[in-house]
Amino acid sequence: MKLFQNKYTWFIATLLLGVGYFVSCTKNDQVINLSTATNNINMVLSLKTSTAPIIDGTIDAIWENSPKLKFEVAVPDPTGDKFRSYVGNITNVTLRSMYDNQNIYFLAEWVDPTKSLNLTPWYFDPITKIWAQETEARTFDAGGSIIRKAFGQDKFAIQWNIDSSVSGWNSATCFKSCHTGLSAADGFANHFTNNVSERIDIWDWRSASTGPNGQVFDRYIDNDYPDGKKDDDNISGGPEDNIQTLTITGTTTSIEVPKYFIPSRTNYYWILQSEIDNATAKLITAVDGNGVLYYNGGTIDPNTDVAFQRDGAGSGAKNIPGISTSVLVGSAGDISAQSIYTGSGWVVEFKRALKTADTQKQDIDFSSLTDQYFGFAVFDNAEFQHAIKTNLLLRFQK
Repeated sequence: MKLFQNKYTWFIATLLLGVGYFVSCTKNDQVINLSTATNNINMVLSLKTSTAPIIDGTIDAIWENSPKLKFEVAVPDPTGDKFRSYVGNITNVTLRSMYDNQNIYFLAEWVDPTKSLNLTPWYFDPITKIWAQETEARTFDAGGSIIRKAFGQDKFAIQWNIDSSVSGWNSATCFKSCHTGLSAADGFANHFTNNVSERIDIWDWRSASTGPNGQVFDRYIDNDYPDGKKDDDNISGGPEDNIQTLTITGTTTSIEVPKYFIPSRTNYYWILQSEIDNATAKLITAVDGNGVLYYNGGTIDPNTDVAFQRDGAGSGAKNIPGISTSVLVGSAGDISAQSIYTGSGWVVEFKRALKTADTQKQDIDFSSLTDQYFGFAVFDNAEFQHAIKTNLLLRFQK
């Protein structure tokens, strides 16, 4: 993605009326002067259809009937170096929508020259004899230069106003929940609403942790300080850290090591729950002082098999995934999705019921077919640093 040399270019180009936001927002309130007028340039028209698209990541011919909303998302500059080294990054997004009597469908496409799936993999350090995980954030030296890339995933997120509960939403969308100027302990900047009655629906697609199960993570935001983001109610499932604590054999020292791995597999980025259930993935049961891992049926000696170690700036071929993942069950799994990486970007098709079974004020209700303002964010191999576009409008063809 292109990095603007002047980080203020983005504000001039896309948020001219809202430039005062980042310096006027506090943890308790926000002062945002954005126009409330509808700009049809930022409108996606959801067409009524009698034939549902197949949710497989392939762009069916039926999508050619849907108008394309094309827009740029750009990384802003909140306080506290929250988006350090990402500020000003811009990418292009295309969004389309359809609906029928039961569901609403979306097709999102965005430019991304790098396919990021390798989320916090485990590697072995032959010097310390310790297993460690790569971080989801970039590593910097004392002068601020990047010395190691992030090991994260590609993501997108959409925020919707639940039951029109968020005051001022139509003029600010996701800026209404984004609070900057927080302390370092509180994360510098975070999302939470300004009132106990306000709720935001957030759809969170993740290439490595929800993509393999064909889902978007259905979440919501409330007024909990300093971070109001929560998972929708779910019975079970979702991504889990592939980590456990074991005592080094013959000692009383406990260390963290991977929990599962798949023998003979290379360049893999997650472990499915089904692979754990059918014993394709093996439970690691012990570790010795040299970092050798033991499992039922064999051992891993990362001192001699260097594919478990770092490979320069990258990841060794046998580095063990940092996550396991399973299907989200319940409200958190309301949104089904399939994705394809084209070589130059992502295509994601996703759908959700117009009205879900939600009774906890965690989901937006589209069944009235009223206009809905929303914000859209793209994460490029990033933990929380994201490019955004506010004040988008969903309108239903009637």
